Amino acid sequence: MSLDAFPYSGGLTVCESLWMGVPVITLAGTHFAGRHALSHLTILGLQDWAAWDCDAYVRLALSKAGDLNVLAGLRAGLQTRMAASPLMDAARFGRNLAAALRRALAEA
Repeated sequence: MSLDAFPYSGGLTVCESLWMGVPVITLAGTHFAGRHALSHLTILGLQDWAAWDCDAYVRLALSKAGDLNVLAGLRAGLQTRMAASPLMDAARFGRNLAAALRRALAEA
């Protein structure tokens, strides 16, 4: 288990941790730069690994770290879960990016 940085949340670092089977606990910030990890965790159905204030962050970290059976089960399936998610769907990302660029060009 790892703890996400604050106030600027990890983006790629969080994805790399998750890909390696390491769950991440995050403290969701109020701005985009503080919510990258929350976005990634939500896509994987792990929004319960996010806290909304400092006290909840500490409680969550202690709780998750203390349940070794649940942690082991999550770690065992995390890479498969991530591989099946939109985070790893390069073709979909490419199509969506191309469509967004075409829209931006058309509006320019």
